[in-house]
Parts: sequence; C-alpha cells; structure tokens
Amino acid sequence: MRADVRGRKKTIYLDNCSGHLGADECRDELGAINSDLSFFPPNATDLCQPADSFVISKIKDAWKAKWNEKKLELIQDNNWQNKVRKNGSWSGKLQNPGKKFFLQLAADSVKAVNLQKDKNGMSYARKAMIRCGLSLGIDGTWTVEQLYPHLQEIIAKHRAHFEGDPVETAK
Repeated sequence: MRADVRGRKKTIYLDNCSGHLGADECRDELGAINSDLSFFPPNATDLCQPADSFVISKIKDAWKAKWNEKKLELIQDNNWQNKVRKNGSWSGKLQNPGKKFFLQLAADSVKAVNLQKDKNGMSYARKAMIRCGLSLGIDGTWTVEQLYPHLQEIIAKHRAHFEGDPVETAK
C-alpha cells in the first residue's frame, strides 16, 4: 500500500480479529503511508464485509475438501505421530504434513475459487466486489441496488446521512 498521491489521509478498516495489529504497533508504517486503522464493531463481519461470508466461505470449503482428502491419505498410510503423552498414553494425532503442504493448499484453494463462475460467467470474486460496493456493476455504473439487501436496508433507513448529512452524536 502506498500513500495517496494527493496527500489525503487513508483509513484502513479491519475486522475485530485479535490477530490484527493495533495502530500503536505499526505507527511508523501507518505514518509512511499517511494512514490510520479503524476497527469494525464486534460481530459485524457479515454486515461490513460481505465478501468474507461469500468468497472466503468458498475458499474455506475448497480448503476443507482438500484437507479432508489429505487426512484420509495420512490415515490410510498409517502416518501417526506415535508420541507418548506424559501419562503414558499415545496421542493418536496424525503427522503434520508441513508448511509446504499448507502453503500449497492455500494457493490451490484460492485458485479453485478464482476459477468458479456463476451462471452468467462472472467470477465469484468479481461478483463479491460488486455486491460489496467495491466495484462498478456489470454495466460500468455504481448503484445502491447492486449491494447486498441488508446494506440497501441500512442506506434506506439512513438516506439523508448516506447523501451527506452529518451524523450527530449524543453527548
């Protein structure tokens, strides 16, 4: 990511995943690109990030299918850790296939989803961008109607604010 060519400050929105860094932990990097971090409210991912519940769920499905195949292969090949626990019993865990396997699994899962198309030939990734309002529609325009229905409802409920009226906060 780079600083805005016109010098405008950027806001980077993140979900509330505990693994994300806070702004204080990456102050120098944010300063270099003239940006701040903001976090979505808890449990708002499906509302604020519809792509998460659409494209990412498809990636997870592809991941699970391939990972389950690998686990069956490990079982059939009798690839167990064979480690003894402190209490003397066997762990019964499968051997870890390693970083290379999981990196390839991630790449293959994303590639599989990128190749998927809807009945009109549009990729799911492009469709998600349109439905989230992050891309122009098929006709090259942006409209509220391209958004997911729950986002359309929020706009309808707060039309004046959507059109630019400031939001007053209670004191």
